[in-house]
Formats: sequence, structure tokens, C-alpha cells
Amino acid sequence: MGSKMNYTPQIINYLGSREGINELYMVPGAFIMEKRVNKLVKVSNAVLTQEDIRDTLVALRSYASPAFGPLGREGMFSFGVKGIGRFRVKYATQRGSYMVHIVRTPYQIPFLERLCQDRSLISKLEEIVRLQNSGLIVFYGRRQIVVSTFIYSLLQDVSQKYSKVIFILESPLNFLLKHSRSLVIQREVGVDTETFEEALRDALHMNPDILYMGQRDAIPAKEQEQILNLVDSNTLVFLSMPHKHLTEDFREYLRAWVEVDITEEGIIHSTIKHTEPQAEGSR
Repeated sequence: MGSKMNYTPQIINYLGSREGINELYMVPGAFIMEKRVNKLVKVSNAVLTQEDIRDTLVALRSYASPAFGPLGREGMFSFGVKGIGRFRVKYATQRGSYMVHIVRTPYQIPFLERLCQDRSLISKLEEIVRLQNSGLIVFYGRRQIVVSTFIYSLLQDVSQKYSKVIFILESPLNFLLKHSRSLVIQREVGVDTETFEEALRDALHMNPDILYMGQRDAIPAKEQEQILNLVDSNTLVFLSMPHKHLTEDFREYLRAWVEVDITEEGIIHSTIKHTEPQAEGSR
């Protein structure tokens, strides 16, 4: 990459030459770095200045919906570049300067059979979706974007095989899921709706068969109540959140835990657990 202040074209071109899920970091006083499982790889030849990062962030932001508003001190947005992938950009400030985390996922959602080579696991997941018309399935793992990719891959598989209404809530959207045998409603919090609470209220009136709510570290009590109302209305709810934050009310409706991880070779694998995972110290 050159020493231009706006690195957006170089970043997009670089990530377009890579496969799978990619993560880049931009921090003042350092090079642009790519995280590859357990190591960092230098991507740029020039040390980044505060101005470099701000100009690049503003340029990246121009690809996203104007509904996001001004940058502010911290935030997150996403956008797609056809033929290259979906970009999720998270930014925050440190000592008044921006630091940026960029995640690129494939433009097309990976097929479940390609993403997960364990056929028995796929069969178990399909059996849960086929037999359960309500309840909670909790997905968790060390890397949120890996978990999200796996869930979307599963939803794509469901959409192609079953006639269901699939309702997706995320902030921001990581993928765009197409209609197939199923009908897909996909809403971005902060763009299509102000809050998750408002979107969940709308979902209850639309009577979805499956609801997927994107990564949340914790879910406020009002949203929990709305999710349980959806479950009582025969909706199977997919949640992406740390299992340790699941409340007792949620545990009562739990159908399965699905742990999603990635190997050092970049291969995604998952495990279905029908009981609560053990705490880290007890493994």
C-alpha cells in the first residue's frame, strides 16, 4: 500500500484478494495490521497518522447508509461491495484519535455444507429447526463474526429447504439473506428501526417462524419479555450472546447451545450441547 492519507481503495483491493473472513486494524503510530487467527501480519508500509485514519474512516463511512448520522466518538456501520464482500467497521477513540477495526466477510453467504464438514452436526441442527416451532437456540464463540457467519449459513440452508418466515435483527447487518422457499425480513437497528425493543415489538405483530437477533452482550429486561412473548407465539428464536449472560427465564425455554469456533487453519467447526456449557475453570 502507498502512503496516501485515504487508504480505503487499497484496503478494499487488498481484502478483495483474500478469501474467507478477514480482520484489519488501524491504530495511530502503527501499520495497518491483519489478524490471522493467532498472529498479526503487516499490511501497509507506512506508519498511520491520526489524519490517515480519520480520512480513511470518513471514506469508508461514505459507503454506508446516510441514516447513521455523524461519526461521533464511537460507532459501527456496515456496507457491501459487490464481488468483494460485506464490510463491518467498528471505530472508537483513544486519547482523541480514532482506532478502527474492519471485518470483511464474503459477499455471498457460505453454504453450510462447505462451512461445516460435520454432516451429523448439520443433521442435528436441521432436526432442531424441523421439530421445534418455538424456543431458544443460543449460539456463542470466541469470535463474534465467526458465530454470525455460521448462523447466516444455517439460516440460508433453512430458507432453501423450508417454507418459513425468517425475521432478522442486527446492528449492523453482517450479510444479506435472500428469499428462497422462505420469506426473509431483515432489519438493521439504527437504520430501519431505532432500537431492538421497537423492532421486537414489530416482529411480534408479524408472526415469524424464526427470529435471529444479532450479537448482544446482554439483553435488557423489556427485550427479554418481548422475546419470550415471541416464543410463546410459536417462534423459534436464535440468539447470539455469551452463554453466561443467559437469564433463568431464558434457560427454561432453551432447546440447545451451539458453540462455534475456528481452527488455526481457518476452518469453522461447532458443537451442539443440550445442557449448559461448563464454566471455563471447570473444563
